[in-house]
Amino acid sequence: MKNYIARQEAFGFTFYERKKLRHKFFSKEKLSLYLKEKGIGGSEVEWLKFKCRNYRSDILYSPIRIYYELTLRCNLQCRYCFNNSGKPRPNELTTKEVLESLDQLKRNNVIDVRFTGGEPTCRDDWYEILTYAKKLGFCISCNTNAAYLDPSINEKFAKLDIEQVTVSVDGCKENHEYNRGKGSFDRTIKNLKIMHSLGITLRINVLVNKHSVDDAAFMLDLASKYTDEINFFTIVFIGRGSHLEHSDGVTVEDHLKMSQEIKKLKLNYPNLNILHFAEVSKKTSVNEDAGKKFGLKIGPPSGSTTLNITSSGGFCCGGYTPYISDDMILGNCKIDDLFGIWQKSKKLEKIRDDGGKLIHFCANCPKFKLDECQGSKYETELNRLIHSEVKNQTCIYGGGPSLLKIAP
Repeated sequence: MKNYIARQEAFGFTFYERKKLRHKFFSKEKLSLYLKEKGIGGSEVEWLKFKCRNYRSDILYSPIRIYYELTLRCNLQCRYCFNNSGKPRPNELTTKEVLESLDQLKRNNVIDVRFTGGEPTCRDDWYEILTYAKKLGFCISCNTNAAYLDPSINEKFAKLDIEQVTVSVDGCKENHEYNRGKGSFDRTIKNLKIMHSLGITLRINVLVNKHSVDDAAFMLDLASKYTDEINFFTIVFIGRGSHLEHSDGVTVEDHLKMSQEIKKLKLNYPNLNILHFAEVSKKTSVNEDAGKKFGLKIGPPSGSTTLNITSSGGFCCGGYTPYISDDMILGNCKIDDLFGIWQKSKKLEKIRDDGGKLIHFCANCPKFKLDECQGSKYETELNRLIHSEVKNQTCIYGGGPSLLKIAP
């Protein structure tokens, strides 16, 4: 498996580093210079060329990453679960349908697939599916709560040798179990340690709430012992946690205080990649600079660089959107082609337009300019647009109407 992937685009290339799960955009000339500067030979790169002639120049050829929800089955009943995981959908994709959908993603030059849930390992065929995805050559990662009782799951992750396994840990034991239930912390940490001992590349995801906002130091120390990366992000209060923002949400001030603490603590962990203040979203969005440089529509990751598939096969723009409104489903992988959805869907185009307006609005906010807020959160604002009673405590405008209503 080659460490680098260069996918042809109208403007040049999307260049992807497999080990880092990160992409950059280059013109054809600039990519050649970059490879020479970094000492990367052309034979070290997997080159993905156009497979369809009719493609737009103002968006990427196809999504870079697909977030693939394998199942809603779950071994936990988390307080903040946005999709009410627990029982599987009655119409979840069969093994054959999932494998066929992966073939479709490969035909359309998708680079990266992150498997999510529910809890993916609760699906009997999860290992077969991930094995097939690896055989196809995708960059693969998998989200897990790691609260399973079966130790063979750790061994299977090690045998798969995928790019990353992401484990959910929501603060110290008390705060983690406030969300995920009694006994979950010890099981998760036990499996985290075992996976580390097996040489699995690990990342921790931290859902930040009113309680865990003070757990930054604890989490950084934990992550530095067992993982390569940690990501702190705020909750979108929908699904099981839809009524909890007032009691458990983080304010603008508390979130800023936590992020300032993390910035100071970063110096103590030079070997740990620390992501916070929505850094992932910012890095994977098409921002205004990239828009001007490459002629791309600006927008958040959802619809610009990523797309999602639900466990029943629904294409959607962002993992939260189908749980905000049924109207957000763009099609289904059993009957619709990804390329057609990505290139031609009017519903997706509206989402892109709204997301671009939101990024532009937030880029001109004084708080954002001073690096005192996390910036645009399209799905939070979509939720507020549809449900006018919902607030957003992490935004100075969050007490009023949705920014999707007032962004010019």
